Amino acid sequence: MKDFTKKSKLRLYFNSERIYQICLTIALIFLIFLCIYPLIYVVSASFMSAEEWFARGGVFLIPHRPTLEAYRIVLSQTNFYKSLLVSVARSTIAPILGTFMNAIAGYMLSRKDLIGKKVISIFLFITLIYGGGLIPSYLVIEATGLRNTFWVYIIPGLLGAWGTLVFRQTFLSTPIEIEESAKLDGASELTLLFRIMLPINMPTVAVMLLFGAVGHWNAWFDAFMYIDSNNTNLIPVQLYLKNAFSSADQSTTGVLLHTETQKMVIAVIGILPILCVYPFFQKYFTKGVYMGASKG
Repeated sequence: MKDFTKKSKLRLYFNSERIYQICLTIALIFLIFLCIYPLIYVVSASFMSAEEWFARGGVFLIPHRPTLEAYRIVLSQTNFYKSLLVSVARSTIAPILGTFMNAIAGYMLSRKDLIGKKVISIFLFITLIYGGGLIPSYLVIEATGLRNTFWVYIIPGLLGAWGTLVFRQTFLSTPIEIEESAKLDGASELTLLFRIMLPINMPTVAVMLLFGAVGHWNAWFDAFMYIDSNNTNLIPVQLYLKNAFSSADQSTTGVLLHTETQKMVIAVIGILPILCVYPFFQKYFTKGVYMGASKG
């Protein structure tokens, strides 16, 4: 009787587990579809003619008559290439310099003999909670002469509290034996940082670089605030995309596009670089973030 009861409980458990797994799989498939459908929608729309777009009412997955006409029109825009170059430049230069500065600041705060370390850490933490506001930021950018220059994308974000604290926790989590061994061999602080600490914590470096690149690639508000609209040489691709989506008709200068399909082309080109870069960094995400947070 006991064996029968035990078998019944096991059978009930496995049946419940199977139902749970099936429900979980269905829910995940549904969530994946919700995430993928907008991307498929945008890509499909980019290959549609304007006539098919309006005829089908904008709800579709596969175009009936694919065409590259919208791509030809978009890629013939000189200002689009300028915007693309600006975004590529800021998404490359800013993350590298920012990661470099945050690594140095984080290493300094991880040193036990740094004078005023607690005070600096408190000020950094305060900046994570409170910001100066939009108007003070604009006045500072204006006063420093960064407005309408490429460096307005780079200098204000060179040193960040979040990145500094992540590097600090990463260096604190590194085994102290490695540091002591290097110092016994005569390694200086710079040698210890650039030849030992950073190489063995490359996952954190990779995560910071990717976060910075994605953030700068998607940024548009700083350009909207600090770059004049007629200064097309400094407008990033995301602001170009915003202007295209907010424009109902083609402008007299030919900068903005007038059809929905051409707007979708800009959206596809805007997200394609990040989709290509992300898989190469994905393996570093979990490992890098946990390495930086494993020790307080």
